[in-house]
Amino acid sequence: MLILDNLKLKYKLFFVYLFCVFGPILVINLIFYYYMIGNVKAIQENFYRQAAQRIIGRIESDLQTVTSLCNRISFDRTLYEMLDRDFPAEIEYVEAYYNYFLNYLFINGESYPQINKAIFYTDNDTILHSGSIFRIDERISNEDWFQQVVVNPGKNHLLYGPTHLKANNTVVTPLFMVKSLNLYKGLNHYLKLIRFNINTERIINFIAAEKIKGEILILDEQGQIIFADHKPDSDWQLDTYLRKNKGQVVVEKAAALGWTLISHIDQQEINKALREPRNRVIMLTTLSLLVASVIIAWISRSFYDRLNALSEHVNSLVQEGFNRQYTGPPGNDEIGTLIKAFNKMAVKIRSLIHDVYEAKLEQSRVNLEKKQAELNALQSQMNPHFLYNTLESIRMRSVEKGEKETAEMIKRLTRSFQRLVRFRQEWVTVAEEISFIKDFLTIQQYRFGPEFQYTMEIEPAVLEKKIPKLVIQPFVENACLHGIEGIDRVGKVEIALCLREKKLYCMVKDNGIGISAEKLRHLWADIKGEEPQAGNIAIRNIYQRLSLYYGADFDLVIDSREREGTTITLIIPVEG
Repeated sequence: MLILDNLKLKYKLFFVYLFCVFGPILVINLIFYYYMIGNVKAIQENFYRQAAQRIIGRIESDLQTVTSLCNRISFDRTLYEMLDRDFPAEIEYVEAYYNYFLNYLFINGESYPQINKAIFYTDNDTILHSGSIFRIDERISNEDWFQQVVVNPGKNHLLYGPTHLKANNTVVTPLFMVKSLNLYKGLNHYLKLIRFNINTERIINFIAAEKIKGEILILDEQGQIIFADHKPDSDWQLDTYLRKNKGQVVVEKAAALGWTLISHIDQQEINKALREPRNRVIMLTTLSLLVASVIIAWISRSFYDRLNALSEHVNSLVQEGFNRQYTGPPGNDEIGTLIKAFNKMAVKIRSLIHDVYEAKLEQSRVNLEKKQAELNALQSQMNPHFLYNTLESIRMRSVEKGEKETAEMIKRLTRSFQRLVRFRQEWVTVAEEISFIKDFLTIQQYRFGPEFQYTMEIEPAVLEKKIPKLVIQPFVENACLHGIEGIDRVGKVEIALCLREKKLYCMVKDNGIGISAEKLRHLWADIKGEEPQAGNIAIRNIYQRLSLYYGADFDLVIDSREREGTTITLIIPVEG
């Protein structure tokens, strides 16, 4: 604040413009621009992700169709019988091939766009090699795909051929699905397999149909590329590729196949999408700053010139004794009102300083001294050395005479006076305050005998908390001396202290004569009034002390019914 107070008004206006107009407009537009970049990237990522999901969905749909064909063929008993049949003559097989097998393979396989070719394999020696049925020989039985099917004949096997690069620079891996036909017992004289060569061109067409400019790669379970729309580098590694293109790659899993589809977002598409919004943001920012600057400069000049002239006039009045009025244009705004008021006050300023300002300072000083005196009076305690020395002598004589009970009471009374002398500090622990109260209650019990009873319920957690001294004991004293004294039944005083939400809750309750509603109103008026009345000084002093220490952060509740008793609840903070 001191630095700002030493700056001239024009510099303050400049800083207001810089930090409240120029800076916020620039920062808001930059945040908006970066937010827009994030949205564009999210849109592009979502577009690529949806495209990848569509490609995966179409591939999985094609492979599901092929899987369904394999499963359907595996239930065809007639096919089993035809493949398990021994043909005594080649002509009989040829007739069966053209009349049954050729049509069967076309209808149940090659007529589907997902399949390039359908082939049966069998070790039936009476079946001849043909375009769509092969007899299993030593070469076929040694191939890896054949071994995988034989080892696990109960499932549909999706197998891969050697990956190759096409003329259009796309990477393609042949796929084929093989299933062992072994469902029917009794028709298993020969090994029978069905193999569908999958139309992988459809997968390349699926990728091309999305018209994505970025790279697309499809990897198998081992992370090897099986399809791609371009030839990768010879040293291509998946981890290196993902790390290098972090934030620009969309990865989608084909759970049914175990494949991974990776789409690389084309940065040029993002830049193209951002070009027009970026130009608009720049234009809007410039226009906003220009308009705001012109308007602020115009408004600032309307009051800066007058304030500056008024400031120079005030500086000149210091030398001239506040007798000359300001003659510049005042205007009708707040500055004009200030100028008019200043002109009215200028001729009287000297007398105001003497009659009002200095008088107020004197009054403030007097009030401060009065408050300090009240605080000192509240904090001061009597120092009755002669009194407790005399009581100590009486106690010793009582001990010598064997009056132990009287000696004990005098001891407690002496200890109470000693505390008054010793407790010069204003803050004490709750344990010290409770010790003082116990001595007082013991004396009262000695005084009243069986006609007086008291109980104390104190949570251990409150004992070490600091409070102003003698803020609880006066309430206990009032309960004994003014509450239960003179009643025709056993007097009871209950004291309870607990800690709730960093505040000390103190309850002092008696079953004495109580206070009527009218007297209670007068009591509160006296407690909060300027001048205390006789008989209410103790409670008023406590209230004033607590006000000085805590301000409004404490509470005093007095609940009383005539002839029923009084309950006083004091709530004060004990933390912080």
